[in-house]
Amino acid sequence: MATIYTGIYQKLKSSQTPWADKLKLARFALVSRQCLLPNKEQVLLDWTTNALSAYYNKKAEVPFKEVEGLWSYLDEFLHSQRIKHVLSKGKTITVNPAVCQIIIERIQEASSGTLSVSLSTVLSCCQGIVSSPVLSVSYTARCDVLVQLLVKVCGLACYQLSQQEECSEPLSLNVFEVLFLVLNSYLTVQKQQGNSNRVFTQVTEHLLQPLCLLRHLLSSRTWTERDDPRIRQNLNKEIRSKVDMILQSALFFDDRLPCYKKEVLPPERESSSKKGSTGNILLCPVATILSKLVHGHGVEKEALLYAVRCNSLPLLFKFALDSFGKDDDNKLVCFHIMTKFILALEFTDDLQIKETFNPEHWNIVLLSLENMLNSCLAGDIYNVAADRIHHGEVQLTFYRKVAQLLFSNAQTDKPSWYRCLKTLLALNHLILEPDLDELVSSAWVDAENTELRVKKARETLVSEVIRTYAKLRQLPRLTEEVLIVITRPAADELRPELLTEAVQKTLSQCLLDSPASQNLEICRRILEKIQSELTYVKEMRKESALKLLSLSVLLHTVVFSLKTVDDSTPVPLVRQTQSMMEQMFRLVGSLLECLEGLVSTDTLWIDKIQEVSLLLTYIWHEADSLFQNHCSKYTSPAGTSTVRPVSDTVEKVLALKVSSSPLSRLLQKLLAVHRIKKHLLVSPLPVLNTDNKRHTILCESAQFVVNRQDSLINLSTDQTWDLQLCNVNNDTYSVACWFLVTTNLPLIAPYLSKEDACHIADAMLNSLLHSDLGSNSENDDMSVFLISKQLLASAVLCELPGLYSALVKSVTSRIFSHVQSQCPSFSKSVQTDFSVESLAKGEHIPEVSLSMKRLKTIAEEIIKSIQSGVSVPVSPTQVESLLQLIKIASVLDPHAMSPEDYSELFLSALVLNLCAQSDENGVQSAPLNLLNELFRFMTGLLMGQNSHVFLKIVHGSALLEATMSSIFCCFSKGLFHTVDSTAWFPFLQSAQGFIQSLIQLVLSRKSSVRVTLEKFTNFLIERVAAGETMSKDLGEYEQALYVQLHLATLSTLCKEMIVVLGKNKQLDGTLLQLLEKIFFKMGPAIQDVLTGKATSVLRQSFCVDVVTVMIKSELAMASHQTLSEDISEGDGSARMSHMALYKSFGQQILKELCPAPRPFDFIFSSIHYLSAFYVAAETTKELDVKDLHFTILQCVHKLLSGILLSVSEVKELEEPIKDLLAQLMARCSQEQFHLVFLLLRDGLVASKIESGSHKETLATLTLIKLLACCPLPHTFSRKFWLTVPQILSSLVHVIRESSALPSLTSVLTVPAVETVTTLLRQGESQLSNPHHIILGLGGLHFVPLDSRSIDDYYSAFQSIHEVLYTLYLCYPLVMLKAAPTFLNCFYRLVTSIIHEGRQRTEKEKEKDSETLLKCAMLVERMYSHIGSTTEGFTDLASFIVAQYVGELQKVTLKPEIKAHLTEGIYRVLDLCSEKAIKFLNVTLHAGVKEVFNELYKNYTHYHKSKMHGEKRYAA
Repeated sequence: MATIYTGIYQKLKSSQTPWADKLKLARFALVSRQCLLPNKEQVLLDWTTNALSAYYNKKAEVPFKEVEGLWSYLDEFLHSQRIKHVLSKGKTITVNPAVCQIIIERIQEASSGTLSVSLSTVLSCCQGIVSSPVLSVSYTARCDVLVQLLVKVCGLACYQLSQQEECSEPLSLNVFEVLFLVLNSYLTVQKQQGNSNRVFTQVTEHLLQPLCLLRHLLSSRTWTERDDPRIRQNLNKEIRSKVDMILQSALFFDDRLPCYKKEVLPPERESSSKKGSTGNILLCPVATILSKLVHGHGVEKEALLYAVRCNSLPLLFKFALDSFGKDDDNKLVCFHIMTKFILALEFTDDLQIKETFNPEHWNIVLLSLENMLNSCLAGDIYNVAADRIHHGEVQLTFYRKVAQLLFSNAQTDKPSWYRCLKTLLALNHLILEPDLDELVSSAWVDAENTELRVKKARETLVSEVIRTYAKLRQLPRLTEEVLIVITRPAADELRPELLTEAVQKTLSQCLLDSPASQNLEICRRILEKIQSELTYVKEMRKESALKLLSLSVLLHTVVFSLKTVDDSTPVPLVRQTQSMMEQMFRLVGSLLECLEGLVSTDTLWIDKIQEVSLLLTYIWHEADSLFQNHCSKYTSPAGTSTVRPVSDTVEKVLALKVSSSPLSRLLQKLLAVHRIKKHLLVSPLPVLNTDNKRHTILCESAQFVVNRQDSLINLSTDQTWDLQLCNVNNDTYSVACWFLVTTNLPLIAPYLSKEDACHIADAMLNSLLHSDLGSNSENDDMSVFLISKQLLASAVLCELPGLYSALVKSVTSRIFSHVQSQCPSFSKSVQTDFSVESLAKGEHIPEVSLSMKRLKTIAEEIIKSIQSGVSVPVSPTQVESLLQLIKIASVLDPHAMSPEDYSELFLSALVLNLCAQSDENGVQSAPLNLLNELFRFMTGLLMGQNSHVFLKIVHGSALLEATMSSIFCCFSKGLFHTVDSTAWFPFLQSAQGFIQSLIQLVLSRKSSVRVTLEKFTNFLIERVAAGETMSKDLGEYEQALYVQLHLATLSTLCKEMIVVLGKNKQLDGTLLQLLEKIFFKMGPAIQDVLTGKATSVLRQSFCVDVVTVMIKSELAMASHQTLSEDISEGDGSARMSHMALYKSFGQQILKELCPAPRPFDFIFSSIHYLSAFYVAAETTKELDVKDLHFTILQCVHKLLSGILLSVSEVKELEEPIKDLLAQLMARCSQEQFHLVFLLLRDGLVASKIESGSHKETLATLTLIKLLACCPLPHTFSRKFWLTVPQILSSLVHVIRESSALPSLTSVLTVPAVETVTTLLRQGESQLSNPHHIILGLGGLHFVPLDSRSIDDYYSAFQSIHEVLYTLYLCYPLVMLKAAPTFLNCFYRLVTSIIHEGRQRTEKEKEKDSETLLKCAMLVERMYSHIGSTTEGFTDLASFIVAQYVGELQKVTLKPEIKAHLTEGIYRVLDLCSEKAIKFLNVTLHAGVKEVFNELYKNYTHYHKSKMHGEKRYAA
């Protein structure tokens, strides 16, 4: 056969053979072993490449279809397994260079859209060549060809990226895969190049512009879902990384540094480096780079070219900084490179914009400038002292020019403009100092309110300016500039707010840290400006009134941020303060005189003058009162009387004509609050008339604050307020007033009338009903709803009995009004008055009182209505309204209610049992949902301390019967006709919970218990019988639900009776009789449920719980019967009437528990059932307990080993499994105990973790932990604790193996560490060998503390801490013996929290911050424990401190994290002697020593002095 194919080559070369046949022969020759051709692979490749070359060089005519075939054949050839096999054996195959050029040309055609063949095939051929080390030589051997290929592939990628808006097709994955391969190949070749000049020339001439364009398009692309994720997530980053490496290594390598120096440095600076330069280098690298970026080729759009330039220059500067900026001598070179790059942004040498500059480019220019300035700041290339001494302030001069450029072309609507100024400020405040007035004006005082991003950037800049001048102790200088800008003529009369919330907080904090004399100087300057403006105000100039308001707002912030003077304040400072207050007092007097008899047609002027007068009056009164209370040296300018001047001024202010200005009204209310405070600070006067007058003033002031007639208040608004006085307007006034009222409630509540209290309660309730109570707004601003929500949840409201009572009555009246409006007959029967009767909390109410009689009458009518089946129809809208009311009432604290309010609220909830759906076609789940929430609410009410009072109004049995009757009536109303499991089971659970709580209340009260239980039991049994007769009216589905309801109630009743059985001998007889009655009814009922139609509605856990209660009931009855017919005389075993049912249930549970996914509540209930079933089996001895013991244990282990349960679910199961283990181990045999140990031993093999059986190890860990907590028999306990050292050793191996896999941190590593903690704690009296205890520390070094998940991090952190704390708590002597190991483990925690708690630039989640704060508190706690162990850690204290400051020096911690760590380390510093402190000062490095000195200074100033002060008072 071989001879047939020997002529293939001739046929391929023959012009007579059709091209289609040639392709078939070539394909056959490639795959067939019968084709004998010498060097067959090379021959076939050469034939293909020659054919393609002949076609594209016009030397041969090939049909287009066959051209496609040739490309496809070449692709198949390059990717065939045969070729890979041949190449792997070391055989060489050469690709014709002509084919490489053809591929490049085809890629270029694809970029222009003229490609005739398949692009994917061409790219696949290229990929096949480049990806093979042997074949790629055709490209890599000639660098110019590889560069040409790279340029063309870059162009193709850029073409596709730039077509995003014009073309709907997604990006081609092949293009970017080939691009990545070509970039990788070129980077390899570039690194092998010996001639750096050649590399530089290649990149700048051919690659710089295409690569920069490619990187820009990748960075700025808006990625969509249709883009391939492999491009979006992986290739995008990898390609940019390769581009960066090519550019940095080619343009900024070390050998080229002399060229950069020669080009950019001035001649006198460059002369020193001339000696080491060589002649064979390019002398203008920066100019070359910029010429390619500024004068690019191949880019049609000017805007795109400019964007590429602006995007590339910061990147190139960063590369230069990374390459050259490490040496301090080269930082000036980096600076000059930056100046060249900045000038390339269309600026002149004097940093003026060129005439050709397009103003639309400002956004990208500012972003580019910002990035370069930030790189300059991060690279630390600007040393202020070196620049001044050695370089003639060349850098300072340039940065000043940049600042002048920014100010002369202010772009206040762009965030990057503010960020550029912020970076310049961080470089050196002197850069912006000459233009401080322009900065204050453009970026602060005259800045317009724009979009949120701009506002945030502006606030950040202003805050940074304030902080900088505060550190320089030049806040008065900054304030002076602000005052000048405020008082000069403005372009717009209505200036924006001067102090936003962020700026005000920063200013307040800086003022607190500033010297008091400077703060007083600031106040004095503001007052002088106000005084100078008063002249113009009297001329009724509107702009002057607006300026005065801005000045007053600034003064308000400054004065309220001052540190108050006290008796320790130096006298000169007190005198300055008094002088300032006198000056302000005169101003207040002048302004109030202006307002008297004022007549003007300009309402804006009047409003602003009134606002200024009231604000200054408020500031003066608050500050004056504060200084008087804290400093005896201070004398008020208003006189010595404490009340009279205040009353006179405030009365004068309150008597002013009510202004239309919202701010004026708010300030009047604030002054009224101040008057109340001032009067309350004065001790009661002996004169009765005066005291009555004082009380009248207090009541009038409180009434003025509430002001029910205020027309501007609308508490239904959704408007928010940022707590700034300058932002109080018609929209925010309601929020501001409500905030004022609610925050001062403890002050004004005792002086409110009943009407005012009712008004506040109604307003609060209306605002809560207006919005969703469960909504969580991320906005920090206040709203009426948010204020009401916070007040409702706070403890303040509970301390105001009158107001709390009004709120409860308001809720109650709303509920009753719903019922009375829909049911007139009920309304006539129950005439009740829900006015506010301010009953003090805890006030004794006689049992036979008018109020109690009234409540009894209402209760009797409600119960009568329920039992008679009265219905109150409600619409779906009313259902939603009632649900909201119930949610609000659920937040109320029942312990804080008066007995009468509590009873009324409970009765109002009971009334809602009458509600039913009014529309027969309505959604049936609406009233069921209402009843569900209602029962939950009533259950919560029964937890209150006044719950026993309600049983005086309604008998317990009557309430129980009424509750069940209301539920039974729902069946006749048809509410459960179409109910599904999602609605039925939650309702059943809530009803069951209420019945349980009510029975518990009856049992705990110990009054009429027997009568109540007998009545309720007989009622339930009668209803069971009645249900059998009623079943004819109900469908099969509803009948099954009816039985389920009975079972739930009966099982709840049994469960509670079992709990109290045996505690009262007189009651036990009755309880046994009732249990027996109920038990015989439950058996048939559970059978009906299991075979009924509604089984699908019911959860499996319900049946399991009911049967568990049946077992416990039988066991309880058997244990309390002394000698009866149920107990056999021979073996003492008891008989159970439903043992067959229990056995089948148990077998079914053991069968279903593990194989398939089951609801968690079923698993939970099943564990409880197995525990009771095992006790029953032991009691009756009808089953083989030995086999049952092992079967249950094996089933539990299999359950915990399965993949169905999460770690959190395993934790929830620990308690029931612990009870089950206690039953199993209580009377187990030696053989059974041995089997348990075998089970544990097999599960602790570390090799199982590698094989993926970690869940089996987790199951073993859980069982070990629970066995350690179980009360084992003495013999077995001794054996268990003898093996614990081996278990601890195995646990260390488990921790080490699992720590190697990050995914197992929370799944296995942390549970293993928790098991170590449990063994050490439970073995405190069992483990005596220190070596065994120290074993537990062995695994802590392996626990990973670098998890990306914050939950995993915290669990690992906490588990390590708990082991260390256990050693400290239970084994203090062992801890001291192993102190180095102990401290090394603890040091891991310290290092970790310092690293994780550092300040970050990106926004961190609130949850992460809270978690890290918890970790810091744990470290503080351990430091405190170490500090309290003086006898053991004194010698090591200096070592602990050195480690701490060494880590602290590396990062900047968040303030809240640092506060806790600092408090902890102070405790360790208490152990350090003076000798240790000196030792630390000598041995620590310079940077670390600085951190330590600051720490020790604060320790001495704050902690040590406080500690010694406390010791003075210690016995």
